[in-house]
Amino acid sequence: MAQSVVYADLKFAAGPTSTVPDDDDSPYENVPLGPVTAAPSPGRWTRRRRVPTELLAASLILLLLLLVAVVALGACYWQVSHSLEDTSREHMAERGRLSQELRAREQSLEQTELELAWAREELQRMWREGNITQMELESRNAELGRTQQELAVLQEKMQVVQGNLNTSKNTVSSLLACVNTECCPRGWVLYRSKCLYISMTRKTWQESQQDCARRSARLLV
Repeated sequence: MAQSVVYADLKFAAGPTSTVPDDDDSPYENVPLGPVTAAPSPGRWTRRRRVPTELLAASLILLLLLLVAVVALGACYWQVSHSLEDTSREHMAERGRLSQELRAREQSLEQTELELAWAREELQRMWREGNITQMELESRNAELGRTQQELAVLQEKMQVVQGNLNTSKNTVSSLLACVNTECCPRGWVLYRSKCLYISMTRKTWQESQQDCARRSARLLV
């Protein structure tokens, strides 16, 4: 550290007036004064100061340190400011990207809601059509049941008719066989191993019985 230096203000007179110092003019008490020499500027008080080299060097070093600190602080400020600007730009870009993504998500959500509403309407329509179809199916099933019943009745009738037809076929076959073999008298027909005579005239039961008796036959009951 620089040494402490005490500067004393010295008063010089224009000439040797008195060897006794004045108490009001002396900066220090009990300081003996030597012989006074003539000042360069007669009739005027002057002050002279001496600056040490160590103090000047320390001041320059301190000034350099302050300059370096200011430069360092300026560089740090510039770096921080540049970093803040970059961060701000990045934040703005990220905010824009997030805003675009949010708008895209909102549009997608709206589209999804529209599709969901359309699907709900389509499902309700299909449900109504399904109910109508179910009712129609039940009606068709009822009609089918009635038709099956009618078909069963018709099948029974057809079986009866088929039986009658088979009987008629058998009768015709017997008659044809009887005609071909002449097993019954002329004008008689064979029916179930019996010869029958069919009259072409309308008669009462009594007349028919008498006619059968004349033909040696019995009236068919």
